[in-house]
Amino acid sequence: ADGVGRDREPRQGRQVGVDMRLTPLVPERVEVDELISIEPAAQDVIERGEPSDILFAEDHAREIRNFLDSWPGAERVMVHCNAGVSRSPGVALGLSDLGGWATAELERSHPGWNRLVRSVLIAGKKH
Repeated sequence: ADGVGRDREPRQGRQVGVDMRLTPLVPERVEVDELISIEPAAQDVIERGEPSDILFAEDHAREIRNFLDSWPGAERVMVHCNAGVSRSPGVALGLSDLGGWATAELERSHPGWNRLVRSVLIAGKKH
């Protein structure tokens, strides 16, 4: 994965992005200060149906948490996946849980959010 600049100081008041797409975004086309692409991209599934399925796992969650920890002053986090229906709302809800932010509106507006993504994202932070 890319996106975490280890040789720079974290900046305050910026917008960062988490890209969950199977085909990553082109960073120049996204208006964020820093973008991380999660690879291998987790598929939009909640259980393994085929041996080739890639489930959202603790490695994905840790990568997202570490990236965001390197941007403590970020004002906005853009989370993007192919359709914005399941994986990205699952990440957004998990991040909201970790941050203690309200989730009811996001749950209502994205009823198809991926429960596996949310649970894995918050479970690893408890350890």
